[in-house]
Amino acid sequence: MPGFALTTAASLTCAHQGQLTLTPGGQQVLATGAPVVTTADVNVVAPSCALSSSQPPTPCVKVDFGLAASTRVFVQGRPLVVQPTGPGTGLCLSAAQVPQGPPVVSTVQQRVVAT
Repeated sequence: MPGFALTTAASLTCAHQGQLTLTPGGQQVLATGAPVVTTADVNVVAPSCALSSSQPPTPCVKVDFGLAASTRVFVQGRPLVVQPTGPGTGLCLSAAQVPQGPPVVSTVQQRVVAT
């Protein structure tokens, strides 16, 4: 499924408003001036996830972008993460790997498209 290439300049949160920070493993490939994100890059949800106050606390800690992996575009052998139209960007996970829902993408570059 085609979609915009996800970069470190994208603004993402978990469904509970925890800010997602994307840290690329390399900065060789840029899209609109920001490093692109691959499925192997480090992503962390800030401690501001609202589920941290539930009992027992199960805040989102990372996002699995396997659902949004490009099937045709690779960076250093790793699939590029794309923002497809509609749902499917990824899946927020707790520390125990419990699915918490998809992340919310509020801004993404709109020049580079991949499949």
